[in-house]
Amino acid sequence: MKLYIHSVGIISAAGNNNADDFLATIPAQEVGAIWLCREPDYSHYIPTMQLRRMSKAVRMGIGASKIALQKAGIEKPDAFSVGTAYGCLQDTEVFLSKMVNQHEQMLTPTAFIQSTHNTVAGQIALLHGCNGHNLTFVHRGHSFEQAMINTALYLGEHPQHTVLVGGIDELTATADAVLQSFGKKHNAEGSSFFTVSNQPSPVCVNDITTLTTKDTASVAEAIAAMLQRNQWTMDDIDAVLVGVTGDATVDEAYELLSQLIFQQTPQLSFKNLCGDYPTATAFALGLLLECRYKGFPGECIINQAPKTIGKTMMVSNYDDFWSIWLVQCEG
Repeated sequence: MKLYIHSVGIISAAGNNNADDFLATIPAQEVGAIWLCREPDYSHYIPTMQLRRMSKAVRMGIGASKIALQKAGIEKPDAFSVGTAYGCLQDTEVFLSKMVNQHEQMLTPTAFIQSTHNTVAGQIALLHGCNGHNLTFVHRGHSFEQAMINTALYLGEHPQHTVLVGGIDELTATADAVLQSFGKKHNAEGSSFFTVSNQPSPVCVNDITTLTTKDTASVAEAIAAMLQRNQWTMDDIDAVLVGVTGDATVDEAYELLSQLIFQQTPQLSFKNLCGDYPTATAFALGLLLECRYKGFPGECIINQAPKTIGKTMMVSNYDDFWSIWLVQCEG
């Protein structure tokens, strides 16, 4: 697998990467705080009449995708591959509430149509007039990873094409209350989209491994096998980007993993910038693209700042859904 990343569009709790203040203000770290996106002025990306009818998730998806396409100088991608665990929660809540309040009578189909998980990808395709390959993956904590793996398969058959790949999840007050009841205290939302192709660029995803486990030792074994498969060692890794949130309960698994395999490697955190949500690895990959030249915020540094960002490992866990990425940056 070699997926070359050409651009990224990010809308997150830490801002959007088309604004000068991206990462300038880090969200408050209070336990239980709702980490909502700092959304841009969407009128720069979406026609006003269409904007009025769009749900928040669709706005976030289109906004991030437009930023990515503009930065890459692309008007129309050849294909779409999107990952989302929650889909369009706001519209789902509207539809289900109407079912209850109206006793399943006289329901309009609009809220249901807009609540499906592939709504975001569909709306982006409609806006750009694209009729090609368009898949949305709903695999909980592995949703964005599966979207990337699908991209690799697609580009293997269409080597000249460019794919718009994204990870997006929105958060509502109702969803946050449910997640809080399960003990999840750093709930957030975000939208990150990338232009990906086989054409060489300074940032390349070399490999992705996913596994679902409560056993941290199994994750360490998967990392070792992944490094061996790619003929890398931990000594080759310039930095490890881990999904540390700042919540000791959540971060305990990362600390144990660090002791097992990469304690001496420079470590950087990312979920303390964007919050915790199923497709947060999309933000992590975008953060890597944005910060590889200018450096990472001080809030990211766990043990020591990396001297360079060349070969990077990303490790993330959401509800025992682990993903490990090997990313190579040049220049």
